[in-house]
Order: sequence, then C-alpha cells, then structure tokens
Amino acid sequence: MLPRLLFALGFALSGVIATTGSAFAAFDPGRDELMGITAAVIGVLLGFLTLVYAVKWYFGWDQQPPTDLPDPHAGHH
Repeated sequence: MLPRLLFALGFALSGVIATTGSAFAAFDPGRDELMGITAAVIGVLLGFLTLVYAVKWYFGWDQQPPTDLPDPHAGHH
C-alpha cells in the first residue's frame, strides 16, 4: 500500500510541477542562487526520507517476518 501511495504522490507532484512551469518563466537564477536552491531541495528531501525511515524503524516495519525453517537437530534429512 505504501509504495502505491508514494508513486501516486510523486506522480501528482510531477503533474503540479509540469503545469506550473510557466509561472516561473521570468525566474532566471544565477549560479549561487541555483546552488542554494538545489542544496535546500536536497536537504528537505533527505530530511523527509530520514523521517520516513525513522517512523518505519520505530514501528518495526523495516524488519523481515520470521521464516519457518526446519530444526536442523530434528532429523529432517
């Protein structure tokens, strides 16, 4: 369910960015402004991914379910 939700969110976000591109037509950032914007976007994305992983870790969603392996000492040959 979570992968579908994340895909839908990314898809909707890319649609919003694609349709609002004309609103930023007059924006011509310099090299320093572009580096600052890029660093800010990367920082926000890394913070969001860290938050998602922290929630997964806290609730135990990142652990594999236990496997049902036969007991090696039970004589299963």
